[in-house]
Amino acid sequence: MNGLKRAWGIVSPMVIFLVIQHVISFSVAFSFMNSKVDVAEILSDKQLMELQIDAAEMLSNHIVLMSGIAALLSIPIFYRALNKEWMKRPYRVLPISGPFRRYIYVILTAVGMTTAFNLAVNAFELFRYDIDYAQLARGIYSEPLYMQIVVIGFLMPIVEELMFRGLIFERLGQYGNETARVILTSILFGVYHGTIIQIAYAFVFSMLMIFAYKRTGTFWAPVLFHIASNLSSLALNQMNPLSSMGYSIGIVAFFLLGLFGLYGLKQGKFYKIIPLQRFSMGEAPVEYDE
Repeated sequence: MNGLKRAWGIVSPMVIFLVIQHVISFSVAFSFMNSKVDVAEILSDKQLMELQIDAAEMLSNHIVLMSGIAALLSIPIFYRALNKEWMKRPYRVLPISGPFRRYIYVILTAVGMTTAFNLAVNAFELFRYDIDYAQLARGIYSEPLYMQIVVIGFLMPIVEELMFRGLIFERLGQYGNETARVILTSILFGVYHGTIIQIAYAFVFSMLMIFAYKRTGTFWAPVLFHIASNLSSLALNQMNPLSSMGYSIGIVAFFLLGLFGLYGLKQGKFYKIIPLQRFSMGEAPVEYDE
């Protein structure tokens, strides 16, 4: 029973978010279908099927909007739950250097690695080998740019970080093995994204975001990383295709930029840990490096 309770605690954020998404989609589809027919009208099987197809198409054309609504509803729920998890920690984290320097390294890593990866995907046309990824991308990028920026650029990174580097990563930390904690969080993040390209992409970038989290000591580092990463992808999608030389130079240049950001995070000393007992007694903090 304890094992099932622990497993539910780990996967429940994903389940809750998916349930919220499906409830919103069902409600919108039901309202759409209801608006298309008269209350007293009796539809044939063919008409009902056509109406269902129209509703499914409507949802696919507004997938970003549906995700944004689900994120808005989920963020306060997950943030409150995460705060409860943080209160269980036997320590407090205090920054020991200016906050802007660590965030600059986070942004450089996110922009560099994201752009290099996306340029490689486009240069080698990897999307041709993942039909689901290509279809999902067409649906997402067909919606208005402002909607993409608000939802994909900000709302989805926040809610996904609350779920994965927040609740799931925090709860896995209660069970010991740090390596397993990092890998399992990244596997779940990859599987959550569904398509082959996104699974590989999300797994690797989850590792990078956890690295940023552990090196800076602040949850807002992976949140900022995720936001910068998604905004970089959206910006790159607005560009025209490059030449072979342009792709080669871009991949190398942005990969080196990402490595520079990672080096800055690795070398920096950004925070100290105070055991909770010392924190309450007002003693000096001890430096902590994971």
